[in-house]
Amino acid sequence: MKYKSDKAGKRVQGMKLLIVDDEKLTRDGLMNSIDWEQLGVDAVAQADDGLHGLELAGGFQPDIVLSDVRMPRMSGIEMAEKLQMHNPDISIIFMSGYSDKEYLKAAIKLKAVSYVEKPIDLEEIKEAVRRACQDVVAAREAAGIKALSISMSRSSLAERLAMAPRADKMLMKEEDMEFPFPTDRHTLFFTFLIQFYHISYMINGLGEMIEPHIGHVLTSFGLREIHSVRQGNLFFYHVWGVKRFTDREKNLLGTKLEEALKSLSLHYHIVFGKNVEGMAEIHNSYNSAVIELQSSFFSPDNTHRIYKHRDDYDIFHGLEDLDMENRLEECLLHKNEKETFAMLEEMVERLVAMKNILPNQVKDLYYKLFGVVRNIYRTLQIQTVEEGESDNSLWGSLSSCESVYELHELLKERISYFFSSAGSMGEENSTVYLIKQFIADRYQDEALSVKDISAHVMLSSSYVCTLFKNDTGMTLNQYLTEYRIERAKKLLADPRYKIIDISAKVGYSDGNYFGKIFKRVCGMSPSEYREKETAALRGEFSHD
Repeated sequence: MKYKSDKAGKRVQGMKLLIVDDEKLTRDGLMNSIDWEQLGVDAVAQADDGLHGLELAGGFQPDIVLSDVRMPRMSGIEMAEKLQMHNPDISIIFMSGYSDKEYLKAAIKLKAVSYVEKPIDLEEIKEAVRRACQDVVAAREAAGIKALSISMSRSSLAERLAMAPRADKMLMKEEDMEFPFPTDRHTLFFTFLIQFYHISYMINGLGEMIEPHIGHVLTSFGLREIHSVRQGNLFFYHVWGVKRFTDREKNLLGTKLEEALKSLSLHYHIVFGKNVEGMAEIHNSYNSAVIELQSSFFSPDNTHRIYKHRDDYDIFHGLEDLDMENRLEECLLHKNEKETFAMLEEMVERLVAMKNILPNQVKDLYYKLFGVVRNIYRTLQIQTVEEGESDNSLWGSLSSCESVYELHELLKERISYFFSSAGSMGEENSTVYLIKQFIADRYQDEALSVKDISAHVMLSSSYVCTLFKNDTGMTLNQYLTEYRIERAKKLLADPRYKIIDISAKVGYSDGNYFGKIFKRVCGMSPSEYREKETAALRGEFSHD
């Protein structure tokens, strides 16, 4: 599409001009004697009478018509009347050799730009076309401003309806609005949300990208909508039609929306709110969709959900029963790859099936499981690219995940790397690994000794001590003590356990002795450590 510059240097879209005259000599003279491009006209077509002019205009879509008044079959006035019925902003320039006042009146009534008498003065024609171009540009700008105003009004109304508006604020008449919207109390509405993820690099153009696809689907279902967007990536649509939409029909609509957005390669969740009656209740549908959006964390990408009412519940119920940390640690220490991944798949299935669990609870669980993997790396002295990964960095990565499936894939990648690294350990390290595995299995036994460990790996005590010290830089007793203290730290983070019980669980029957060992290793008593962890946890929840 060509563009011309007006006198102010502003770029405007080129014009189309239609010449209609029954005299071929006049038409050819105008076509060949005027530099139309210099006037801002990109394309020029011609017709030999009003009827042909009307037919040609249907496909050519002229911005300006330069027409004779008196022509056979259909006059220029009749043709102009019909053209302006379809395009009120079209500019008409009449040409005539007759000084007929009735024609002049008709031209004024039709908002003709000019009335040029024959014989034609080319400079007069040029000036009339220039004025016509200016009028077309002004009409385009006005139409654009009006369209933008209507779009902003629709968005503003959508925002207000989502925010539980006061009844007196909702008193409006449909005929007073710039766009059709039902203001009665009986029209059926529902709201649906589309939450997009991982799109910061293209967020400014997201609306223009998706709206034609969404609009086409809604139209095919006989639905109308107003919509708005929050934070650049949460689009919400207040929808109405001629009938109540059942869950089955919403499922079909959700599937069609997924198909329409498929080609855009985006990541999103679609959520449908409940049906409501009357515009004043739309906020209830919106709120129900927002509530259901939390559960989208347990849905795969690019799928839809429909709001389901849930009773009150204990949000912490069920997670402790999974006992995932201990199960994962045991599988990794025994290098049981098949059992580990089977257990992970079982876990994610149970998480998805759980009712009323919150996303942050799941993220916290995965954070702990990553911690288990990290500790196993350290226990087995496996070098990893995540060696310098901080707790904040890990939590940041997990927090950015938008579904349990993203978390699941990250954990599987980390564990796959573990098995790949553990499988490449040398023979000498394998013996050390067996020692560490035996300690992990028997650390709760207060009587566990070097002799027991040596017997397990079928080597002499002196050789085992030397081998372990050379490989790890620690004596067996040092390692056993630190392993027990690490286990104690995990238990201290759980307020359900008393310190005296924790002491016994990690191989110390004497609570006082356990306290001395703990303080020597950690620099604080078990109770001080627990208080510190509890304060940190309170701060974390307060920050959230």
